Amino acid sequence: MAKGWRRFLEEESEHQWLAITLFLVFIIIGAFAIHGTSKLTGMDIEDNSAIQNSRTLDISYQSSGDHYSVSHTLDGTYFYHYEDGVRTDIIDPANDNRGSSIQFMTELNNDSIAISLEQNSIMLIDGSNTSNLILDDSRGLFNIIDLSQNLDDDSNSMIMVTDEGDNTSFRGLSSDGVPSSSMPNNDGVVWQKIEALSDDEWIATGIQISSNSGQENNPASPQIKPVIGHLIWTGGFTAPMLDKMYIAPSGEFHTMIRMGDEMIIAGTTQTTVFDSNDLTFEHSTITSKAAVKSDCNVVWFFGSLNSDSVIKWTEEGNEVIEMQHKMPIEIETSGSSSDVIYMHGSDSNGEYKILTFDTSAHGSIESGRGFLNFSFILIFSIIFAVMGWNIIERMKF
Repeated sequence: MAKGWRRFLEEESEHQWLAITLFLVFIIIGAFAIHGTSKLTGMDIEDNSAIQNSRTLDISYQSSGDHYSVSHTLDGTYFYHYEDGVRTDIIDPANDNRGSSIQFMTELNNDSIAISLEQNSIMLIDGSNTSNLILDDSRGLFNIIDLSQNLDDDSNSMIMVTDEGDNTSFRGLSSDGVPSSSMPNNDGVVWQKIEALSDDEWIATGIQISSNSGQENNPASPQIKPVIGHLIWTGGFTAPMLDKMYIAPSGEFHTMIRMGDEMIIAGTTQTTVFDSNDLTFEHSTITSKAAVKSDCNVVWFFGSLNSDSVIKWTEEGNEVIEMQHKMPIEIETSGSSSDVIYMHGSDSNGEYKILTFDTSAHGSIESGRGFLNFSFILIFSIIFAVMGWNIIERMKF
């Protein structure tokens, strides 16, 4: 190939100018192609095919886009299972109004779903089959705000975030259905969510409401700060122990994602990472409206309506990627299934939409951009090597 280029470039000067011109055209086209592939692709927006014009309050995705969802409509709040294009209503507002009381939806280790509709009660759902776990009430009545199973499968235990009436707290629960004592809440924190980090170890988030707002202690404008708690519970009737607590200056923590020995706590004003090895909090300036983990240990951070970039986080670091179009919805809840991330929210017209992001499409584009870069370097090297060779040969005579 090099000999052919050499003979071509040894022709009359107009041929050399033609070669240079073609190379410049290649540079310009390649630059546009590389710039075009540097933006985020693989996004699409659609309506909710399960229930049209519905607001998704909570959702849990399984394989191939199948999911459980709590969705609100003008008729009321539905809780349903969507599988293979067929919706099965578990709670239909036409004959059951308890859907609006669902505060959480947790996927358990056996892929079933847990919710709570009544005090001291957990409903377990597997497809369209439901069963109820009634908890012993000898240690008091409470509502369940959230729960998370122990990562130690042998223990078959969990921690619940509970509403004790005058405050929120934590209770452990073993397989016998007898809850532990409630943890004293002396810090005035309203606990909201909990996720397991490792065996007998959990991370919880909530808010601390203080009347000291900086406005002459005006109780009409209290100061609200987001809180992270590190909990330990090894079973039994003893209450879970709050081992560490971090209070952020502002914002809201909306998502917890476990990555090995670390828990990523994403928020609207910062992102915090808790390391279970050295029990430390590390903070970054990454802000987001939603954070979703995809395959290959990648976390995607998405902004609010009309934001123009996303952040791709890996163990090696994070990368800001420009979107082809501005964020079309205000995200309320999200989830993932295989290579697809689903974000539910409303657009600028107030219509409820689903924004999907195919992470595999972005990966293939990244591979294409790498191929373009390699092609550019290869052709550049060949042309200039042959040109240089030709110049050296001519200088010998």
